[in-house]
Amino acid sequence: MSKAVHNDFLIPIKGLSTGKHKYTFTLDTPFFDRFDETLLTEADLTATIVLDKQPLWIGVSGVVKGEIITECDRCLDELRIPLETDVRLIVKFARSEGEEDSDEVMILDPGEAELNLEQFFYDYVCLSLPLQRVHNEGECNSEMAKKLEALSYRDAKKEFLENSPFGKLKDLLN
Repeated sequence: MSKAVHNDFLIPIKGLSTGKHKYTFTLDTPFFDRFDETLLTEADLTATIVLDKQPLWIGVSGVVKGEIITECDRCLDELRIPLETDVRLIVKFARSEGEEDSDEVMILDPGEAELNLEQFFYDYVCLSLPLQRVHNEGECNSEMAKKLEALSYRDAKKEFLENSPFGKLKDLLN
């Protein structure tokens, strides 16, 4: 099993021997800056994969570990999120009738010389982020929490009903 450290995300597959090959990639802030409108502010991730090359396909499996920094959805302050996700991909060199690329299957032309994993890593990291990225209760920016509380829906609804001519209709029910 060979081992290599890459930051260019291209693996030369032409001439690569059949068998397992281990690769390590660094997924840092400059990596994510290459993508437009990324969700991440900063990142310090390491992707370790094992590429299993066979004559008609390549299996890619591994893990992405580290920490990312993004905005808290509630207070907009920095939020550190530890991240660990398994990654899997099958690369085929021949297309079956009607077969298309999917989340876990990539189809390459048999003449391709390199496998580019840049978009693959980006997608896996973004999809592994939690849907709601918020601080734990009580850890949000206190000033923003006060502003949010002041603008909360129930206070606005109460004020609307008190100052609205329709608020007087509520008294008719009593």
